[in-house]
Amino acid sequence: MTDVQMDYDMMEEMGRLFKEASQHMEDLTRAMQDIATRLEDGALQGRAGQIFAEALRNNLASRINALQAKLEELSMDVYAAMTDMYDADQRGASGFGD
Repeated sequence: MTDVQMDYDMMEEMGRLFKEASQHMEDLTRAMQDIATRLEDGALQGRAGQIFAEALRNNLASRINALQAKLEELSMDVYAAMTDMYDADQRGASGFGD
């Protein structure tokens, strides 16, 4: 049987970084929406401005949102794996306590 070891500090850092990256994606989406609004409000008017703003809002935003959701999912997966492994370590160690 293979021994499984986990560096809990490293796993916690990994989960935190995924969560932080997810937050950056959310910030990026807000900034992009602001840019699209500015374009529509005068920086780039007419059909070209409208098409570009729609591309930002619809195409790019949906892809950034999908990436944000995946990063959030990875963060939760890392924390769940870390918790499961910690619980298993505790159960295994409890058999040697008495």
